[in-house]
Amino acid sequence: MRHLGTPGAPGVGLGRVWHVDRVVPAGGGLAGPGDVLGAFDAVAARLRARAEALRGDGLDEPADIAETMALIADDPDLREAAVAEVRAGQPADTAARVAAERYATMLATLPDPALAERATDVRQVGRRAVAVLQGGVASTVEGPLVLVGRELGADDLLDAPDEVAGAVSLLGGPNAHVAIVARALGVPLVFGLDLDAPDGALAIVDGASLIVGPSDGERDAALAAMRAAGERRAALAVERELPAATRDGRAITLLANVSTPDEAAAAVAAGAAGAGLVRTELPFLAATAWPTEADHVAALRPVLAPLAGRVATVRTLDFGGDKLPPFLDGQSLRGVALSLSAPDALAAQLRAIRLAGADTSLRVMLPLVESAEQVRGCRELLASPSVPLGAMIELPSAIDAIEAIAEAADFLSIGSNDLSASLLGLDRRDPRLTPASAAEPAVLQAIAAVVAAGGRHGKPVSVCGDAAADPSVAPLLIGLGCTVLSVAPSALDEVRALIRML
Repeated sequence: MRHLGTPGAPGVGLGRVWHVDRVVPAGGGLAGPGDVLGAFDAVAARLRARAEALRGDGLDEPADIAETMALIADDPDLREAAVAEVRAGQPADTAARVAAERYATMLATLPDPALAERATDVRQVGRRAVAVLQGGVASTVEGPLVLVGRELGADDLLDAPDEVAGAVSLLGGPNAHVAIVARALGVPLVFGLDLDAPDGALAIVDGASLIVGPSDGERDAALAAMRAAGERRAALAVERELPAATRDGRAITLLANVSTPDEAAAAVAAGAAGAGLVRTELPFLAATAWPTEADHVAALRPVLAPLAGRVATVRTLDFGGDKLPPFLDGQSLRGVALSLSAPDALAAQLRAIRLAGADTSLRVMLPLVESAEQVRGCRELLASPSVPLGAMIELPSAIDAIEAIAEAADFLSIGSNDLSASLLGLDRRDPRLTPASAAEPAVLQAIAAVVAAGGRHGKPVSVCGDAAADPSVAPLLIGLGCTVLSVAPSALDEVRALIRML
């Protein structure tokens, strides 16, 4: 039987249904505050181990999500609420579930899609803590799994007991954490289906459709599609030495967005000319004070080592939004404005970037720039005329001031995710916001204005948001005159092949 839903991650997968919400625990609930705290400790430890393994495979975004969920498991308010339930007489497993649901419900009622996404994560952490307290869970289904649940979370994909061939969730959308992880892992995902198939039923996930109990012909077609996808990945890898140039000879510089040593190495192996975005805030999301110069050097040096001799565009700290460490709790400033509010801390990071990037073709990039004055203020702190200083264009105010910013900066980089969100009036977690949103006229007009300003002032312009890897948007960016695209390492082969077809 074929069911139609909403696509969350592309691809074709064949496996057997396993309802994560129907799993029968192997043990019983435990009693005592120490038990419930120990369960949250175990969940946090497992998530951090998973994050480390994902980073080792170059899967940086899923690793970030796993680490964020580990921080939720460490959250003192959640833990204290669970302990209070135990002391009120509830069994530890019930206490963990009730505390997580109450905390999640509170977040879900706030008028912020990003916090609503955190509500899903809190429920998932609570469910994992309950599983620990009840003795663990296990799948009774063998072989590749098609995970099914009312509200799948990222951890369901990251911590599945067997290979995951696909996933089906009633709730969620394309910007949910589970969708981000599914795309990074190459797991087909469909939303909007309330599936009542038995565990163990054979199923195919394909785009927006789910086929339960497929015919022999449907099964053979799915297997053929999966083989073809593998063959395409292998064929594209062979083309890594070919130039990223259009059929009429326009050369495009392909760079990568990286955060870790493994990701930087993967980018080089995939033929990137360097890094168009090196994120620096991720090691410090749990920091209790501004990082020191030594902290920055220790975190950054291993990331930049694989980029020796190549472009390395290091972005200064981009704290803000859902990336706010404990020492900045309640802070409303973001990006370069936040860094400039602590000039000594920013100067320490800039010194560290120069030290760590001495063997690269180093560039420094400022996030969420709003004015030329911000660029000039950072240039004084950088105190190195030989290191190019660039501005990320992500806000309407930057578009309004683009002439002055282009004059003050050495290069410009368009962050399509934040730029699309701000120009279209959408939150970054709004399901209506996708990489293809950069093709909306208002966003394309803004990008065209940035490219034109860069041309007038002789400053190169790159795009380092998700739109740079979107097959429907990348040709438009190139048509507007963007000659530098920076994408995830895993997207380099596909983007290169697309460029060569244009």
